[in-house]
Amino acid sequence: MYEMHAEPIPGQDGLVWHVISKETRASALCGRPLAPPASPAPPKGEAAEERYCSSCMTAVGSAVERNLRRPTTT
Repeated sequence: MYEMHAEPIPGQDGLVWHVISKETRASALCGRPLAPPASPAPPKGEAAEERYCSSCMTAVGSAVERNLRRPTTT
């Protein structure tokens, strides 16, 4: 199972979303170390940007694909 974790985008007004596993909450799937969960400051402007970490999204896609290819037992 995975969860999303938002962090401020350094030097910008916005957030970047990383994916973390419930089993290993110390780092994102991309390898980025994460601070303990906290509510990120909301973006200041209406046009504030929100992004998804492409490395985390690739890791999730690979995990889903592996699960789909796994043989089922009935």
